Amino acid sequence: MEFTTYYGMDYNPFTKEISSNNLFESNDYLQMKNRINFLIENRGIGLFMGDPGMGKTSSLRSVIYGLDKSRYKIIYICMTTITPLDFYKTLNDALGLEDNSRKAVLFKQIQEEIAKLYKDHINVIIVIDEVQFLSKKVLQEFTMLMNFAFDSEDYCTLILVGQPIIEKTLRAKALEPFRQRINMHYTLTGFTVDEVKKYVEDRLELVHCSKELFTPESYHTLHSLMQGSTRVLNAIITKSLIIGMNHECRPINTDVIMEANEEARV
Repeated sequence: MEFTTYYGMDYNPFTKEISSNNLFESNDYLQMKNRINFLIENRGIGLFMGDPGMGKTSSLRSVIYGLDKSRYKIIYICMTTITPLDFYKTLNDALGLEDNSRKAVLFKQIQEEIAKLYKDHINVIIVIDEVQFLSKKVLQEFTMLMNFAFDSEDYCTLILVGQPIIEKTLRAKALEPFRQRINMHYTLTGFTVDEVKKYVEDRLELVHCSKELFTPESYHTLHSLMQGSTRVLNAIITKSLIIGMNHECRPINTDVIMEANEEARV
């Protein structure tokens, strides 16, 4: 028997496949949402940081992909172990422009296309995921790429998402001009104990399952074990549900969660 059937769930809600429309609105999510909306409305450069599994990309996706496609051109790039030329080729292709092997030509036609879209009232949003892997040379290119009308206007939005280690890279003297152009920062802090409880209850309600599936003290255990990562939390909860079914345990208690954590770490 599947644990979803055993516990009366429509499906397993503790996976990354959950629809963006059903994303849990944690403090981190709301903080990112407000800042991203500000960036989109005003254009500019935003940097969002957090450890792996904290929900950076899923939060971003929830906000970005709800936008009107007739008003926004969204470009998502996650292949960040690339050279400046590779970056321009990727961006060039995403804009549907003519291929070229010369960096200067690519740069010119990319800037011209972004300026054209801006004048046509279409906001270009460039999202760079896993930005901590970008080389300093690629990061330096952003200073020039985002320079429009003699650096007097912002024609597009640049959103950088990655792990906090990127801050060390950005402290390099050569990147000072680019760092000064970043006008929005946010570092995710992770769930509080109360948010863990609300998250679990919210997910259970989503699949029409009793909110009393976990004991009150189990939420403190989950919070201490997740290490700030929603991905880890989902893995431990899923494993707990499987073990709980095997032990015929209702509600799920701390002992089951500790056993699940040991298995999940293997």
